[in-house]
Amino acid sequence: MSATIKDIARETGLALATISKYINGGTVRPQNKKQIDEAIRKLNYVPRNTARGLRSSKTYRIGLVSGPPNTPHNAFLLSKIENTMRAHGYSLTFMSGDKYKDHVNKFVPHMLRSGIDGLIITSFSLNQDICSAVEHAKIPVVELEEHSHFHRTDCVQTSCTSGAYEIVEHLIKMGHQKIALVTGSPASYTACERKKGYLRALEDYDIPVNPDYIIAENYANDFGYQAMQKLWNLPERPTAVFSANYTLCLGIYEAIYSLGIRIPEDLSVVSFDDFELSILLSPQLTAVRQPLADLAEQACDLLLRRMNGDYCDFPRTIRLKPECIYRDSVRNLFSDGK
Repeated sequence: MSATIKDIARETGLALATISKYINGGTVRPQNKKQIDEAIRKLNYVPRNTARGLRSSKTYRIGLVSGPPNTPHNAFLLSKIENTMRAHGYSLTFMSGDKYKDHVNKFVPHMLRSGIDGLIITSFSLNQDICSAVEHAKIPVVELEEHSHFHRTDCVQTSCTSGAYEIVEHLIKMGHQKIALVTGSPASYTACERKKGYLRALEDYDIPVNPDYIIAENYANDFGYQAMQKLWNLPERPTAVFSANYTLCLGIYEAIYSLGIRIPEDLSVVSFDDFELSILLSPQLTAVRQPLADLAEQACDLLLRRMNGDYCDFPRTIRLKPECIYRDSVRNLFSDGK
């Protein structure tokens, strides 16, 4: 027999009204939210949408537009968002995009026409065409990670500038001044923010910027490989490389292995994004860890509030602090006497 909200009430000791409010997208105390989420998972509770849908114009479907789901970063966000929204009775309509924006432009309007109550978009900035389609559909949108300047939307993101600053500052404190940056397109909000943190750290420590050390094009693996090859062919090689995300880092590592470069003896490497392979690499990678679970949860909470008519703080931007994880991929040049 399927679990009901009465079963959740017995499990948690909370009032039915509190549980119903939360399941229908309302805000409850953090402690109550945690108890209800745990009970939902334990009892495998699934809200019944059919009756609710008949009483309103809601479809109880939300859209999610994301980058390729075969990366650890995107796969985690997809899973977390799906589980969170399912607990509130929503199914997920998912669309994966890639670097070819026309693919996204074509299918987002199709998703909107098919009927969704809200949209979370991650890995892509909203362009003018998508913004027009969203405005016509009159549904709430939450941007996750990226940020659009075309449209007023809620946004949940990691503080990329502070994370980049901290990891570059770590390199500087380990004696590095020839620090390269491999990052995404200048059109990407996250790429710009990470570059901003990199430049700010160099400026604060009076380190001149070498334009040859900054390579920006996209977040693809093959670009990371090409960028590392280019850096290693410079007359004055960098002593450290900061990769702006994990897919770039994989390409950088591939090039490093093919060139016979030793980490950290010949080159120190750090990355934005701490993925599972970080601890399997030898030596283990120093990286900026994003609070992915919190990012997904905050995005879902915001969308649920908007879908239930709560716009008291619209538009809202939430920035979460990342954490630097220090491992063994950085050489201490001071201890080497260099």
